[in-house]
Amino acid sequence: MAIYHLSLKTISRSKGQSAVASAAYRSGDKLKDRETGETKDFTRKHGVAYSEIQLPSQAPAEYRDREELWNAVQDKESNSNAQLAREFEVALPAELNRETQKKLVHDYVQENFVDRGMCADWSIHDKEDGNPHAHIMLTTRAIKKNGTWAPKQKSTYLLDEDGAKVPQIDPETGQQKIGARGRKMWKRITESYTDWNDRSNAEQWRANWAESCNHYLAPESKIDHRSYERQGIEIVPTIHEGHVAREMGDRSERVQTNIDIKAGNRELSGLSVTIAKIQEEARNLFRRIAELTELIRKRAQEKAEAKRQVERPSQTGPAEPTSIVADNFLKKLNADKAKLAKSVPPEKSVAGDFLKKLDSDRGKKRARKEREQTVEHNQGGPEL
Repeated sequence: MAIYHLSLKTISRSKGQSAVASAAYRSGDKLKDRETGETKDFTRKHGVAYSEIQLPSQAPAEYRDREELWNAVQDKESNSNAQLAREFEVALPAELNRETQKKLVHDYVQENFVDRGMCADWSIHDKEDGNPHAHIMLTTRAIKKNGTWAPKQKSTYLLDEDGAKVPQIDPETGQQKIGARGRKMWKRITESYTDWNDRSNAEQWRANWAESCNHYLAPESKIDHRSYERQGIEIVPTIHEGHVAREMGDRSERVQTNIDIKAGNRELSGLSVTIAKIQEEARNLFRRIAELTELIRKRAQEKAEAKRQVERPSQTGPAEPTSIVADNFLKKLNADKAKLAKSVPPEKSVAGDFLKKLDSDRGKKRARKEREQTVEHNQGGPEL
């Protein structure tokens, strides 16, 4: 089963290391170190399955010779603490055949390192112990278009937030300094010639290796560059054993440690399965409770609505809107006022009846008086 392993380190003169000797050991080759005059011969080394050098287009053709390449590196890196090379060690999926492993490493090296200007020297080691892996040595200095080594650092102008050059100010005059030949002086900074040393690169290179491997692996065998903790997987990682420990077998403390770790992981896996089942049952229970709660709420609403329908007065038709009821009431009130204000004919009123009776009584009195006067006149009238 494929495993993920990628380690990154530097080969440095300050550690007493030699780029030529390192390249000879990893490639199983015989190389002469011109710096020390020694010849490093590892041609009898067992387990070197394949070696290759990949160069950017601007690199001299002679750098395809391993001895020329690394002696040229050591000639250029003269400081006592100089970094001579950067090295990657990656575990290869054991389920891939050799040709596929070679293509996997070649393409990964080309895309991640050579296309960015690095010279790469890599070898596959496989002792048929189930631990195939590759060593990738990389130059730390770029090569210019003319084929010469570029500096590791370069000086460039300091720019402000708007991208403009920042002037050097004379503290005495407060004006920009003027250099030789009347040229204005600008602030400068020193920075790396390349971005190869940026910390973000390491994470990207690690992720890219996993992606490159997964291109050839079945879904159930895919690997991940993240730790188990970052993946959210509760598994204790095993430690790197190495070929010596593998040859010792159970007598090796590292092998025995991994046996114990694997046993513990099996127990942990069983517990994880049980916990997962409990969590699933709990989720189902919470979901059922939520459904019942919603059902109870709906039934309570339906019951309350039914009660309001019973208590509401029955209506023969739809109730008139409030504004229409008010308008009808005002119309009826105004009509009643109009009837009351309209005068009633005397003959149809109580006052008319009273006047008619009063006229009748007056008429009767006049008639009686006229009769009395007529009688007196007939009798000769009153005496004078």
